[in-house]
Amino acid sequence: MTLVLIRAAALIVTAAAAGTFPRAQESRPLPSQETLFKAVQDNLIRAERIDYQYAFRERRTDIHTNVFGKLGTGGYTVSDVYPSATATLTYRRTIERNGVALSAKELAEQDSAYRKHASEVLQRLAAEEPDAKRRGEAEGERAAQRGQRRIADVINALQFKVQGRAVHEGVSAIVVTFTPNPRAMPETRQGRIAQKFGGTAWIDEAAMEVMRLEAKAIDDISFGYGLIARLGAGTVATATRRRIDGDLWLPTQLTIKGRGRAAVFRPLVIDFKADWFDYRKLEGNSLTPFTDARVEGEPGSRPQ
Repeated sequence: MTLVLIRAAALIVTAAAAGTFPRAQESRPLPSQETLFKAVQDNLIRAERIDYQYAFRERRTDIHTNVFGKLGTGGYTVSDVYPSATATLTYRRTIERNGVALSAKELAEQDSAYRKHASEVLQRLAAEEPDAKRRGEAEGERAAQRGQRRIADVINALQFKVQGRAVHEGVSAIVVTFTPNPRAMPETRQGRIAQKFGGTAWIDEAAMEVMRLEAKAIDDISFGYGLIARLGAGTVATATRRRIDGDLWLPTQLTIKGRGRAAVFRPLVIDFKADWFDYRKLEGNSLTPFTDARVEGEPGSRPQ
């Protein structure tokens, strides 16, 4: 549930942002809605196609939905995240829990478990494509296509309207509101979640990039057909994106606050926050950038 909701909220950011800020006093005409949305969508698709090529550090609230334990949010973890074009090979290496650094033994146990898992997955992939380079390229292209499909699905699930120009953090921004598109039939989980939200987006006019979002659920959001968890209407998500490398923008913060039910009948309270920072470009097309040559079977190095 957690990762799907985070990914969906981050993707909604690709189409939105909000708050109450003074309007810029300008007489310049606004760009046409078609021109604006085409430029923003192209930028979002580009970012979604290559975001797995950047490792980063993540600080996030823990979410507990175990029906026999705590339900809701509490505590936090800090992790180094090494994405992979093959989603199951993405490695979240937890380095800190509630302000306490993990021991060398705990880190080694995580690394050992990941290497074992990665080796098994790579063996399966190698059976389909023995050449490691072609395998990496193929997985990368599939990841890019999935990212593009998610963006298109989220955008199609919403309706947009340009409201005007404003100033946000000292730059000229275009304010766009969005509501669910009742005629859309989303094909991805992210698109189905996005269709539950309405809100406002702020777009950096010079960069044509979404800067910040505030969205509010107008309907319940179900996970596992409501048997795992259900967040109620009124759930609020806010998010920001920033320039992180050249002209590439990626999400830097997400908050989600709401109430609902877990396992049909147990109360669930979510007060979630995630910060993503220290982005760094990964070299090459390794499916397991954290590991060394012992897993991949060819030269490689761990990003520092």
